[in-house]
Amino acid sequence: MTNFRARCLQHHGETEPNMRRILLLTLSCLSLVAPAQITDPLVELAGTTTREWSVIGAKSAPTSECVPGEARYTFQRKPAQVVVKECEAGAMKSRTEAITNWSANGKSGIAFGGARYEVKSLPPTAPVCKGNTICVRLVTVPDGKTDATRTIYLTR
Repeated sequence: MTNFRARCLQHHGETEPNMRRILLLTLSCLSLVAPAQITDPLVELAGTTTREWSVIGAKSAPTSECVPGEARYTFQRKPAQVVVKECEAGAMKSRTEAITNWSANGKSGIAFGGARYEVKSLPPTAPVCKGNTICVRLVTVPDGKTDATRTIYLTR
């Protein structure tokens, strides 16, 4: 019986390092797969077809005129584009911009209107969301010519 016990203990001692290797290999593989599951920013904004978003913080005009800062963005998956409606001189002006995905230096997002944007979902508890349950932030990425950034907060 003592011989059997000694063999079991010896076998267990050999198995433990192998289990550690297997666990380490599994965790390494998962860390490689996890970044691939990040959602496409255009899918987040357009859903399966199209979605309209409004700028947070712009006050709607009580009359038919719009107010400066008021804007709506309608993102469309196919073709990848956004219809931007912004208040200009008391009336909503519309333009359509093509959207492309971009990725550089570990960051990614969408580009339209000559700017690259990172897209981030925000919780409704974020102060800028003002209780809106669905809230996203688009932040321009510096282009190397200027460090200035533009941030757009949207809700639907």
